[in-house]
Amino acid sequence: MNVHGGNIFATARALGCEVQDLIDMSSNLTPMDMVPGLREVLVQGLEQIAFLPETESETLRGLFARKFQLREEEVLVGNGTTEFIFALPHLFAGSRAIIVNPTYSDYRLACGWAKVPASDFMLPPEQDFRLDLERLAGEFQGGELVFICNPNNPTGALTPSAELYDFILRHPATSFLVDESYLPFTREKSLLRYDLPPNLFVLFSSSKIYGIPGLRLGFLVAGTANLQSMNLQRKPWGVNRMAQLAGQYLLEHADPYVEMVRQFIERERPLFVDLLQRMNNIRVIPGAANFVLCCLKGEMSAAELREKMLEKRVMIRNCASFAGLDEHYFRMSLKSREANVYCLNVLQDIL
Repeated sequence: MNVHGGNIFATARALGCEVQDLIDMSSNLTPMDMVPGLREVLVQGLEQIAFLPETESETLRGLFARKFQLREEEVLVGNGTTEFIFALPHLFAGSRAIIVNPTYSDYRLACGWAKVPASDFMLPPEQDFRLDLERLAGEFQGGELVFICNPNNPTGALTPSAELYDFILRHPATSFLVDESYLPFTREKSLLRYDLPPNLFVLFSSSKIYGIPGLRLGFLVAGTANLQSMNLQRKPWGVNRMAQLAGQYLLEHADPYVEMVRQFIERERPLFVDLLQRMNNIRVIPGAANFVLCCLKGEMSAAELREKMLEKRVMIRNCASFAGLDEHYFRMSLKSREANVYCLNVLQDIL
């Protein structure tokens, strides 16, 4: 559990400072403030914690289905996408999984808990960790579950959804879990906009794009038969009432906010990357998400850099724990222009 980034409370305790004193560039969250109006919705709805939440988040599920032109039977609402990442491998007991690495570590942990053997499909650094779908197909035997994060965390590499969808259709004997947690930061079309084949599961996260990881709210979309099997193993009241209210408000009112975030990323990411690339001892990995993966060229390790950055109250993500990355890789997420400039100045001074 300690391999994740963004543990801002523990970091603040260790440094003896307040949480608000830190610039957290280790968590891949929206660089903008809370969605306008959401705080008021939560305050006004606070009295509803005196009641049990909707058993299966029926209202929220219906809103999500209508927004993406799905049937309600194709949508599950969960306690963050983490709930589904850990639940899905249990449907593949007796089979195996393939994890496209380097990527989010919980995919492997979830397979281990479900006793599903997992093999790594490693993306080469000399190709900037881009996904070669045809090479991946060479690993298929039929019956496996393949984990793909798109855009990928921590590399930021984006596979066009049309190519990915066509690939999934061409391999009906293999199942795919596509994690689109970071896709809303781009203008790429979601797989939710395509007809759902029976071998596809898609994750949608509210944490990243809306900046509400503490509420724990995520969605799983798949064919009706697949979700019926998962539903047999789910507990009631899995989503708290405040998360339900937040999700309902966001689905109906947050589109202008998402557009502002995208415009911000399109404006700020090239500037941020350009300044990074001017630093001689850093290699920047090309990507399309709201974060940037870098590799240190000199003797300094990412762990050393992280500690030096913390002295200036900046949190970055040491990526040595990701399969396929070594001790020289680190990741930074975009924040405000002021925070980004401060971070880059600190980084330049250290290096």
